[in-house]
Amino acid sequence: MSLQEKQKKKTIFIFNFTDQKKHNSSPSTAGYFWKMRDHMNDNSEPSNRDYSFIQFYYRWSWWKDNKNAWRRFVLETMEKLKPDQVYSGFSMANPIAFGTRSAVTVWERSLAPRFFGLDIDYPFSMSGSLADGIRPPTWGFLLSDMWREKLNLSRDQIKLSLQHPHIRIDELGAGLWIELGEEPALYPVEDGVPELPALLNKLLKPIRNDHMALLGFGQWDGDPNERFNDADSLRWMRRFDADSDWPSAELRQREAKTTDKQ
Repeated sequence: MSLQEKQKKKTIFIFNFTDQKKHNSSPSTAGYFWKMRDHMNDNSEPSNRDYSFIQFYYRWSWWKDNKNAWRRFVLETMEKLKPDQVYSGFSMANPIAFGTRSAVTVWERSLAPRFFGLDIDYPFSMSGSLADGIRPPTWGFLLSDMWREKLNLSRDQIKLSLQHPHIRIDELGAGLWIELGEEPALYPVEDGVPELPALLNKLLKPIRNDHMALLGFGQWDGDPNERFNDADSLRWMRRFDADSDWPSAELRQREAKTTDKQ
């Protein structure tokens, strides 16, 4: 029986673990477990809804050595918990110490224009906005039946739309687990907009929440560091769209011309 099953519906609990003795350091291995108030299925206003979430960080080298065991764990966990959203990819590791997210946002804003595949993941601030739509594609992505039905498409129609030799789709009780390629990729911007995320993004766009509260901490007066503001956050969320200008219109036009010549 899971911890969540032992709790009353309105009980909230939090526990975390990390391999770092200093909790203000980014972990190479960590787990975050947040049980929010269970009102996703009541009559609450959408703005008052919050997802409970489990989040893991682990080293790239660890994943390379354990990817088969990792896949079994993820698939079995999804079968047990029947989640609405699951995603996996590259992201900056947020330290456990509350407030240290502020430093991570500076790195995210610096690196996001350089790598299409760098994800921004902060469930603490996103748990409410996840109820209003899904995120842009990551390497591993669960399209749950709840969100698939909002597309008015069957599982077979989804699989037909995503037919590609490098896309793997596993059927689960909760939905379709989609992997874009054999392993996660950062997709450097100079290589152009990546094909597989763009393909999945086109399918998911009608149910995407472009106003996801992903920032965690925004800019403040006198802050010497560049961080995501609301305008750039919106551009980043739409980075896989055909008409996107992220990270710049000039760069994307140059990429398109190079692709045409090839």
